[in-house]
Amino acid sequence: MENIEKTYPIYRFTARWSEISKDKSYEEYPNWKKGLPKDRIWNSTSWTKMYKEEQDLKELEGWMMQWWDEYLTKKDNEDKAMKLLYLKVEFFQNETWHLTWFQHETFDEGQTDEEALQSFERFVRRKELLNEKKQWEEGKDEYCLMGAEDRWRWHGAEPNGQPDDHSPAPCRCKHCKEQGMIRIAH
Repeated sequence: MENIEKTYPIYRFTARWSEISKDKSYEEYPNWKKGLPKDRIWNSTSWTKMYKEEQDLKELEGWMMQWWDEYLTKKDNEDKAMKLLYLKVEFFQNETWHLTWFQHETFDEGQTDEEALQSFERFVRRKELLNEKKQWEEGKDEYCLMGAEDRWRWHGAEPNGQPDDHSPAPCRCKHCKEQGMIRIAH
């Protein structure tokens, strides 16, 4: 009998705005300026977040508006004169692991290290197969593994703060434990 792993809902958050740019290097990227006055460029950000249970999209949209307000106060908005085009929140997918910056994470539900590593291995293999199919059909990847396909990269935190001194995967550092997460950096 096949073991069915628990999946969690993942949502995508996207913001797009225009801002003033005095940097001339943008001129070689016409899409960054398309439809804007000469001194402005498009900018954007996007990320995903995994939750233990389904979320109300209206609540997430409210959170996103708060995020935007806080983001503006952190930036020198008078200098950049940022103008919001849109904020968007959407359900992305249900999955066992979730990509963050050069690492994947899942919720710590009491898995052993070996169970977590096996789960992540199955996840990576699924995404590699998906990418092979997409490469064959369209010449591009469907899912960015951000280095996870190289098993030798898998590691945990730097216990002494030195970037080259990693703990073994999966990460069980105090921050992961406090957040109830298991992470594998790569």
